[in-house]
Amino acid sequence: MQKTISALKARQNLGQVMNEVSIKGDDYVVERAGKPLVAIIPIEKYRRFQKDLDEFWAEVKTFQNSVKDVPEKVLDEALAEATLAAKKATAKRIKARK
Repeated sequence: MQKTISALKARQNLGQVMNEVSIKGDDYVVERAGKPLVAIIPIEKYRRFQKDLDEFWAEVKTFQNSVKDVPEKVLDEALAEATLAAKKATAKRIKARK
């Protein structure tokens, strides 16, 4: 369950917040002056996010290496084509919802 807490209350109740996060699996968004500042999440969730992020950047690097010898013009054309296809697919999904 996601909960919101002020920075002051988070400081005053840090032990309780840590227990709710580690035992119950709750997420906390800590706000200062009503604006979200940080999140406190279970370590397992953090590790999954970090693993996913590491895998994402590895894929980016693999892609960059695979196109390093492709002329820029060819990449620009492929990107424009992919962007257009994505926009059409999004419009189709939006239209299907109505």
